[in-house]
Amino acid sequence: MTFTPRAAWADAPAPLRAAVADALGSTITGHTDLRGGMSPGPAAALRLADGRTVFAKAMSAEVRAHNHMLVRRESAVLDVLPRSVPAPHRLATVEWGPWLALVTTWAAGTTVELWTDTSIDAVVAACRTASGHRAPDGLRPVAERIYDFDGWERVVAAGPADEWEAAYAVRAAEVAADWARWTAGDALVHRDIRADNTAVDAATSSATLLDWAYAAAGVPWLDLAQLSADIVGTGHGLGGEVATDRAYRLIQTLPTEAARFVVALTGMWRIRAATTQDAVLPTISTWRRERVRALRPLVTRLITDLTEPA
Repeated sequence: MTFTPRAAWADAPAPLRAAVADALGSTITGHTDLRGGMSPGPAAALRLADGRTVFAKAMSAEVRAHNHMLVRRESAVLDVLPRSVPAPHRLATVEWGPWLALVTTWAAGTTVELWTDTSIDAVVAACRTASGHRAPDGLRPVAERIYDFDGWERVVAAGPADEWEAAYAVRAAEVAADWARWTAGDALVHRDIRADNTAVDAATSSATLLDWAYAAAGVPWLDLAQLSADIVGTGHGLGGEVATDRAYRLIQTLPTEAARFVVALTGMWRIRAATTQDAVLPTISTWRRERVRALRPLVTRLITDLTEPA
């Protein structure tokens, strides 16, 4: 889903673009605007006179302060990640007036529109590599990078919206309870694993994790649980049933709390779709509702596994 058209790199203020070139020490000879993601700011592949291709994103605080803050936060996170983490490396951060630009190394590969078994395997490996590191000092606990995980509890309080919620919302709230305790840990977690936050290199069967603004200290399985939800939410090239199957298989390799996390994450999307409206990204509520609907078969199975005797 396209949330809102990204601005073009050429629409960023000329002084900002000139400052980026100065920071990189090379003339920008061309660029390709990139789509996708949850930001209205420009994102582009920049071609430099010295032969490099780099990635740049920019945001004005006057357009959307939240995304401006995320660019600043990601810039700080990239500086503390070990080089062995499958992430881009920061090359420059440039400010001009209300604008902020972040430039990183280019990540080999492409962002998949639908998951495949190959891309899932590559991202699983990247997540495991990342979580094999202790979270760098300064990264906040994951509970401070997660919002509205009491979603099912709030649904129960407000009253179910349909028959599925009448049957499962109470159990979903019980499953998600005390999430801050069982997500706590000291492993490095990305905390925003989605297909559009990865670059998969088919030539090497490897992946780079992108957009590190929500990085935190948490349990090492957390990114894999979030990946399983995205496999269903984004979809698999072989269809919805395969997406649900692949996600369930992945969850079965993880501790029981990973299933609870997926249930809680779905509750977050459910309550935010109902209560949070975004004037800059108005279609994000639709995106959340579609995720909740797609995840119901998986969440039903997980709740049953967690709450009914074998």
